[in-house]
Amino acid sequence: MNSVKKLAVFVFVYFIFNTAVYSQDTVEIPQKVLQGSVLYNEESARKMAFDGLDLKLDKKILKEHLEDKNNKENRQAIKEDRQIEGRYIMSFNIRGVVKGYVVVYDDKPQYAFYYTTSGYLAAVDVNKSFGAEFPYRIGKYNPVTGNLVSIGVYISDDEQYSYTKNGKLKAHWVGDTGYNSKGKPIAKREVVTQIPED
Repeated sequence: MNSVKKLAVFVFVYFIFNTAVYSQDTVEIPQKVLQGSVLYNEESARKMAFDGLDLKLDKKILKEHLEDKNNKENRQAIKEDRQIEGRYIMSFNIRGVVKGYVVVYDDKPQYAFYYTTSGYLAAVDVNKSFGAEFPYRIGKYNPVTGNLVSIGVYISDDEQYSYTKNGKLKAHWVGDTGYNSKGKPIAKREVVTQIPED
């Protein structure tokens, strides 16, 4: 999988952080040890997440992408399970509530633009450490104000931490399960491969 596709998959998974299915069970969350024996926990991941982070996105980026001029072409490409030169496209559907697609352009690989099925910008993800190995972080920004909404820290393919803009832990993801600070599972996520209908 090339780096643009890898980024698109990761930002898509990050977008799904907002999906929650509640549970009362408590489990022990496995901890991952990375190269160099670095162990991340809620606090160390939070520090890394917010160190030097831009709290606002440049409005020029937003203005340029408020509406997807290639909406019909992008949707058709997803239906036909093909990619269009110069960009990577992927659909998403969160519990039937949020539907749309993500576009990552080859000339702006650090940005992932989330659109509704009608082609209106819903959110923007920014990966400042594009191309780097784990760990890295991706910030989600409001498409109108440009303000930071949340941030995800990616420890590995299977483990991520998600925080609100104020630094509160939203979920510690291990595989498809999100846990709160006390180790209780609070959310599940899943990936879809077909673009949802309006």
